[in-house]
Amino acid sequence: MVYRLILTDRELSYDNYSQDFLIGFFPTQGQAEETARYYLENVQGFCEYDCTYGIVKKEIADNPDHVAPKSVWFVQGWNTNEYLDEIDIVESPCFLTEERAQEECRLMQSANERTEWAVSCYCIGDLHWKDGFVRV
Repeated sequence: MVYRLILTDRELSYDNYSQDFLIGFFPTQGQAEETARYYLENVQGFCEYDCTYGIVKKEIADNPDHVAPKSVWFVQGWNTNEYLDEIDIVESPCFLTEERAQEECRLMQSANERTEWAVSCYCIGDLHWKDGFVRV
C-alpha cells in the first residue's frame, strides 16, 4: 500500500475538472498528511490560494509479501476538454515493474476510450511538485 498526495486549487477547478498537483507517493498516510500541511502553510501558491489536499490509498498489485518498494509504476488515461484540461481520468493500481504497468496500460486502453495515456514511475517519498506556483 502507498499513499498518493494531490493538492487541488479549488478556485481553478470547475464542473468535472479539478486543478490538481501531484506531490508524490508516500509509504504512510501520516507522511502524506504531514507533507500536505507543510505545502498548504509554506509553499508559494499553495499557501496563498484556496487549496486543499486529497490522499488516495493505492494498492500495489502483485505484491504478495507486502514489500515496501522504493518506487512504483502507475498508469493513467485521460481526455482533454475544449480548454485542454485533463478530464475523464482513469488510473490503475500501482505496480512494482514497468513491464507489469505496460501490460496493464494495454488492458486499460482496450477497456477505456481515452485520447492520452501515460505510464510513469514514482520514487516513494520524492516530491514531484517542489516549488509551488504563481497564477498569471
